[in-house]
Amino acid sequence: MTMDLMNPAEERRRHRRVFSLVAEEDIVLFNTNGPSHFVAKLLDLSRGGALIYTADPSVAPESGCRYKLYFQSRGAMFHLEGTLIRNELQFFAFQFVNITPLDLAEIRSKLARMEILAARISVGH
Repeated sequence: MTMDLMNPAEERRRHRRVFSLVAEEDIVLFNTNGPSHFVAKLLDLSRGGALIYTADPSVAPESGCRYKLYFQSRGAMFHLEGTLIRNELQFFAFQFVNITPLDLAEIRSKLARMEILAARISVGH
């Protein structure tokens, strides 16, 4: 696709997104700055952010606020801080903030696993 045909949303993207296709990497918990955690499904991930979906219609985070996001990683969890930049219905787009070198290593590792698992699925079909 040439640059002049890209829409504004595509132009904003700084990092390639990887879609989550397997349950082993799907679960995300996020905290709305209180004692409650909500379960969500990871739809896609990049080095800069994530798009998640929650089946719970009562979840109503505020755009522009920061949240803690907990991602599955090899049977454990790691967390990142993200600002909610867009939400529509039960879909929430977060931009990661305050990323440390260790956080970046976790993200890269998770992205690599997601790509490997997706390749295995596509080869198997």
